[in-house]
Amino acid sequence: MTKISVIVPIYKVERYLVQCIDSILQNTMKDIEVILLDQGEIDACRAIIEMYMAGGLKYDSRVIAVHKQNNGYGAKVNMGLDIANGEYISIVEPDDFIDSTMFEEMYEYAKKLDADVVKAPYYEYRDAKRGKKPQKTICCYAEEMLKSTPQNILFSALDYPKIMQIHASIWSCLYKTSYLKDNNIRVVEAPGSAYVDVGFRIDTLTKTKKLCWINKPFYNYRVSNELSSSNSFDLDAMIERWSEAHQEFLKTPEIYEQIGKYLFFDEFNNTAHYIYTAYEVTNKQLEKIRENFQLVPDEIIRNAKDLSKDAKSFALSIKHKNKNIQFYKKKISWKPWYKSFITIKNNYAAIHLFKYMRHNIFRVIFRISGIYLVDFCFGKVK
Repeated sequence: MTKISVIVPIYKVERYLVQCIDSILQNTMKDIEVILLDQGEIDACRAIIEMYMAGGLKYDSRVIAVHKQNNGYGAKVNMGLDIANGEYISIVEPDDFIDSTMFEEMYEYAKKLDADVVKAPYYEYRDAKRGKKPQKTICCYAEEMLKSTPQNILFSALDYPKIMQIHASIWSCLYKTSYLKDNNIRVVEAPGSAYVDVGFRIDTLTKTKKLCWINKPFYNYRVSNELSSSNSFDLDAMIERWSEAHQEFLKTPEIYEQIGKYLFFDEFNNTAHYIYTAYEVTNKQLEKIRENFQLVPDEIIRNAKDLSKDAKSFALSIKHKNKNIQFYKKKISWKPWYKSFITIKNNYAAIHLFKYMRHNIFRVIFRISGIYLVDFCFGKVK
């Protein structure tokens, strides 16, 4: 049996694809198969993939190419899962790349502990720009996870739920293939990428007691690709992913009771938080957020980790008061400027600067490790 099957779901990333594939094939672990799944179109990505097939300039017998029209990221990953022959599964996104020892070190750690899932921190990578060298920084939660999860032993997310609060980063993991198949863990199939990692992250981390954390980053997550899903936010899709998650939790409420106060931080900041910003949230979207929040016990909202007191009150108001978006926008505009600052403790960062501003003239958003947003809005304060 092959040790690792590497699934690469590909869509219009020709600029970065060679770097991605080469970083996988040049890993120190040679006993891998690389499953490249494109959109089934004759495009630049197809031409690059053909370079690694028989007769190509970069031919490698470990590469498997699948050219098939499908329903986006989730469908590609699921197709890869169906044909994978490896003992473990890795997912690598086509605009990212990995360090040369990633598979060898993570596989050895997984075998040592007999883990179902090995999770690691990652690097945020920014391409060279305007004469500056590329920047590579470790994600902000690595130190926190080192303190809050056991090292060199297996554990459960229910016993150490802090792991549910960090960035989904489903690509910084190694998954035992039999674990995914025995538990029928799949990726939601939705158009585009559509934040399908929400449910996959929850399923992979909560259905086992055999998680482990290796406190070394190997994966280079490119945050400077303006076309990536993390840089083109779709609120409707995000709300729908959380709706699907809540429907699953209705089947296992005891699990949500244990991890909900960690997950709710993520849900709030990726849905209701946008009412605070210049994003045009509609009444229809607000109502769907309300429907999701009504499935969250008040106690979980009140005890949500790292969520400010104002944010908790706001979430409870959305849940219990049948108000429209105009009510909240008007209410937010009454806030004095000094209350528009929120600071997250535990060595994180200040976020949502000037979040209550209206009639924004200029706005810049910085994403920190994919979890928090720094949102600068310059304009007239009411």
